[in-house]
Formats: sequence, C-alpha cells, structure tokens
Amino acid sequence: MNNIAFEVEELTFKKGKDNTKILVLPELTEEEKDILDPIIAPTSGLRIQIYDKQESDENIKFILRERTMCLFLRFFKAISIKFQEMSDEKNPKMLIFTDDRPSSQLLLNYGSKIFAFDGYQIILQEDEPNNSRVSAPYGAASVALYNDADLAIVITASHNELVWNGIKFYIEYPIPISGNIFKEISKIALKLEEIPVIDTCRPLIRNVIQKNNDYIKELLSHILEIKSLKGKDLVIWPYLGKARGIVELFKQLGAKVHVIDEPLDPPNPIKIVKEEKLQEVMSSTNSEIALLLDADRDRIALYIHENGKYSYYIPNEIYSAMHNILARHYNKKILNVRTIPSDLRGDESSFLNILTGVGYKHLGIILYFLLDIEIEKSKVETAILYMQEDDGRLIQIKKPLPLKKKILTRMKEESLTNTDFIFVMWEESGGHTITVINAQRNEKSGEQHFTTELPIIADKYPVPALVLITELLCRGHIISESIDWSIKGINQTIEASDKEKVRIMKNFQKEDGKRVNIEGKIYDVTALNNSRDKIKIYQLKSDDSTLYFRPSGTGPDIRFYIFGNRDTYLEEIERVKKYIKKEYI
Repeated sequence: MNNIAFEVEELTFKKGKDNTKILVLPELTEEEKDILDPIIAPTSGLRIQIYDKQESDENIKFILRERTMCLFLRFFKAISIKFQEMSDEKNPKMLIFTDDRPSSQLLLNYGSKIFAFDGYQIILQEDEPNNSRVSAPYGAASVALYNDADLAIVITASHNELVWNGIKFYIEYPIPISGNIFKEISKIALKLEEIPVIDTCRPLIRNVIQKNNDYIKELLSHILEIKSLKGKDLVIWPYLGKARGIVELFKQLGAKVHVIDEPLDPPNPIKIVKEEKLQEVMSSTNSEIALLLDADRDRIALYIHENGKYSYYIPNEIYSAMHNILARHYNKKILNVRTIPSDLRGDESSFLNILTGVGYKHLGIILYFLLDIEIEKSKVETAILYMQEDDGRLIQIKKPLPLKKKILTRMKEESLTNTDFIFVMWEESGGHTITVINAQRNEKSGEQHFTTELPIIADKYPVPALVLITELLCRGHIISESIDWSIKGINQTIEASDKEKVRIMKNFQKEDGKRVNIEGKIYDVTALNNSRDKIKIYQLKSDDSTLYFRPSGTGPDIRFYIFGNRDTYLEEIERVKKYIKKEYI
C-alpha cells in the first residue's frame, strides 16, 4: 500500500461539557438511507465503501469523506443505544477489534469514544498503540469465551477491496445479528442528528488471541491428536496484515511457519492466487502446504504440493474432503450442517445432513436447537432450515423436536446410546465451525440429551478446521483422492440492485413446483423458505446437476451456485444466469 496516498476530511464537532465534544450529523440523502437500512438485509453486518478512489498514471489516492465517516459513526451509536435497551447493566464491558484495513484505526478511535461516552468499559486486544487487531472469528467467539462482556464489534469488510470497511457485531451470542434487531438498529441510525463523544478513554487490555488459541487446542484434543504437523514447514499468506492469531497457534502446535508479508487488494484468496510467488516461497522453505487467508480470516484456500505437482483448493473442496477423511478413516460421526449452496460431496459420509440458508444466522440456530438454548424469536422465524432424508428430499425444520427425533432414530438404527458427534457448520464462502457434542439416548425412557463441555460458538470459526486439514495432509491424506471429481462446484454472480433482486425473486415464484426448460435442459424448481414461509433461495435440479440462486446480502448481486458435470458445468451456469436475467428481472 506504499503507492496509495490517503486524504481524510475533517469531522465537524461542537464543544460539549468537560471532556466531550458533539459530532453534528449532516442530513441523510436517500442513497445514504438505503446504505444504513438496506432492502436486502446483510448476512453478516454492515459494509460500506468508505473511500473514494482516484487513480492517475503516477499514484492512487484514497479519500475518506466526512459524510461517509458519519454513516459508520451513526451505526456505532445506534448499536450502543440498542444494546443499552436490551441490557440492564449500567457500565457494560464491550470488545472492539479491527483487521488491518487502512481505515480501521480511525474507526476504532471514534467508535471507542462513542461507546465510552455512553458508559461502556472498552476492551481492546493487546497490541501496538492505537490498534486492536483480532480476526473476525476470534472477535465473535470472544462473546462466548469471556463471561463479563456481552457485546463485541469487529471493524472489517472481510474479503472486499480495501476501499471498503464494515461492522460485524455480536450481542450475547457469537452469531451474526440479523432479523428484527438489525432493522431496529438501522432505524435508530437513521433518526440521529448528533453524536456526543468523549475526548479520551482508558480501555482494558486483554490477550484475546491467546484466549482463542487455548480454546482451539482444547477443542482439537476432543477430535484428533495433533502430532504430524510438528516440525513441518508451513507457509501462511495473510492477504492483509500479519494473521497473528493463526501464526501463533501453528507455532504453538509445533509447525515451522513462514509468513508471506505481501498485502493484496482485494484480500481474497478465492479471487487472487499468485502461484509463481507461492511456488518460489514453498520451494525455498521446503514447504508442501500453504494457507491463504482473507483480511478477517474467515475465507480460506489451500495451495498444496502433492504427487509432484501443485494444487489449489477452495473451501468447498477442503471441507468436503476433511469430513470424508474423518468419517472414513477415523470413524468420526459427523452431524453435517451446511448452507444449501455448499458442496454436497461430503454428504454421503455424514451421520446426518442438515441444510440451511446462507450465512451463520441460519447455521448457528441448529446448534442452539440441539442444546436447548433459547434465542431471539425473529432469528428462528427468518431462518431457512431443512433436514435431508435418505432419498434426498428436504424436510423443513421449524422447531428442535423433529431434528432431535431424526437423530434419535438414526442412533437406534446403529445401536448407539452414548456418542460423541463432530458437529460441523460450514458455508461455501469459507466459514467453518466445529463443536463436539455428546448425545445420550436412554433406551428405556427414549429420552435423549445433547451436551457439550465447550463454549458455544455459532459463527464462522475456521481455524480448527485449518489445523485439522493440515494435520491430515501431514499424515499423508490427499484432498484430491477424498472427493468425487466427476462433479464440479462453483459460484458466480450477475449484477442486480436491491430492487432488481426483489423483482427477480418475486417474478420467479410462479415457477415453484414446476419444470422449466433452459435451452433444452429440464429443471425441477423448488423454492426454499424461511420459517415465515418467505422464499429466500431457489433450487433448480436436473438429472445430473443442482443449481441454486439467491440475492446477495453483501453486494449488488444475485448469486448462482452449481454442482454439475465437470466438463459442462461452466456453460450450464452461464446459460442459467443468462436465462434468469433475461426472463425475470
């Protein structure tokens, strides 16, 4: 980022009492209102293009406008107000973290001062002055790992370009805020006219990274002994920043870690893979495995040297292979909870498959269902939850009991009374979370109990999976031999504004339950609903392929997914995209 010049417009304050000042907010435009209160609710926090980007032959300039900064500060203040409405604590503790984006320090500074004015005790990560760098998964998990803080904020825009930033936030549980609470926060943000801030605040400092790494080591001890990666050379490429948490963990587990310190824009290992650089570093360090990480460490890829050649693997392939290896070679019972567009090539080896809508606001609910943890009603009502029958049919779940009965039936069939399940929640974009759950079945009473000894994390937490797949690779397992390569999966998008997204979803509803012919290929159409029976995802199934499409919650797109014949899947997804855009927008 050395060739980027940064310019920041000054905020307009008026003097307040004592150690305070007041930010006077400009009146919102209609476009700004749509940013703060989007028609399509985000799947994970709020993201805004914070910088205007100006390019010339000589340099690049990032300009942070006063109005754009005020949008972020409105949202911070609205979160503060809403949390205080929900909590009876007078001086609540809260955690604030960032990734390494160029705007993160500024947002951390102002955000801390807004919450400090409102009486919050701010907790930051042990770091260099004016920093609190923690990955989004570690930040979310901290709500469960610390008993004295029920609010966590991570300032990040994940894999988006550096001109973007965003706010992920967690209240009480490590699960993304959505549904009614998100909407209420948006409404509060729209009504604000000024925001008081404190000039200085004295945060508490904690080593949140080590707290997370200690938890991960405890979790892994319930699954598999980490022995084969000890002494192995391993390359880690954080596409932005240092990835301190992951680097420290692998070192503590005995690996020899080599970090590539070269930021990329966008910091997205699913879009950018610099093979020449990777091969050079891997060769010079005698490394067979490279981990590629996005800016907030919840989107990953692997670059592997195996059988004399280099191979690149995306999350769908990594997690499917890992589940298959754990089930087939180590006799692990896997409760496979995946988002509907995620890779289906691990379903056959799972004990049970549960399919959900896209994002952890759906995935995490299944975990809470099994452990009898009550969560906010609107989260369940807006969730898309399905069980998969043996014949592939999807049965909607609106309550915990049908799911528990299904697991009980399967346990009876296999004569299991006391079983540890590896409960996995994952999505195609890279998020993955593991919990170990014990299920006990009383043969006389028929009662069943699900328990866990570990903190409950229901948001993206892929580091345990990264450690496990690395350990399995070091033991000699091969990803390419662990999944069916006659099927290929990919996701793509078409551009669509929020209004166009709504129009496509509404117009296509007439095809639900019918067959559509797209250039000679017949598809059975199934609409997948949330618990309020609102259509959120469409499935198109042919004799040899399965496609899905849905409105994106993080950008102006309709997302398409396909699992089909590896020789024809690219042409097929292009045909379907073209057809949907032409006929239904």
